[in-house]
Amino acid sequence: MGKEVRGELAAPALSDDPERSIGAYLARQRELRGISLDELATLTRIPRRSLERLESGVFDRAPDGFVRGFVRTVAVALGLDPDAAVMRLLSEPAADAEAPSGVARWTSPSARLAALALGGLLVVGALGWLVASLLGGPDARRTDEAVMRRDPIRELAREVERRALERGGAAEGAGDPAPLEDIP
Repeated sequence: MGKEVRGELAAPALSDDPERSIGAYLARQRELRGISLDELATLTRIPRRSLERLESGVFDRAPDGFVRGFVRTVAVALGLDPDAAVMRLLSEPAADAEAPSGVARWTSPSARLAALALGGLLVVGALGWLVASLLGGPDARRTDEAVMRRDPIRELAREVERRALERGGAAEGAGDPAPLEDIP
């Protein structure tokens, strides 16, 4: 499992076999090349504490982007193939044989029944909407009716023209626009 780092017991490695851990693999490769942790920290610009944690297996449980970056950087510094090292990290089996939590939620019969009932309700609702839209109802809008919209600009022009006719006829101001004070 995990080994001690500076007197504290580190988290257990991802794999039951410490030799399969990515941290153990990188530590073994570093030792074979005769590189100390301080030299590796200088080469990679990764803090020594993070390198110690990586080699002890602390990061094996959460191979997120930072861990992948650490593994890739250390592999390049050691002269290893960085893609192969990252794939070794990602392909390690889980320590416990349980299914992921997202899968385990749907294995109970009550959860399956609830999902089936919800799906059935959605299907019935969609069919009801389809039938109602095809058959129409008392409030169904007819497509052959003309839609009359109010045009305020046209109404304003008609009002100005009507006022001009009342004041003096079409001969006086036939082409001239009405004065601004006459417009309501």
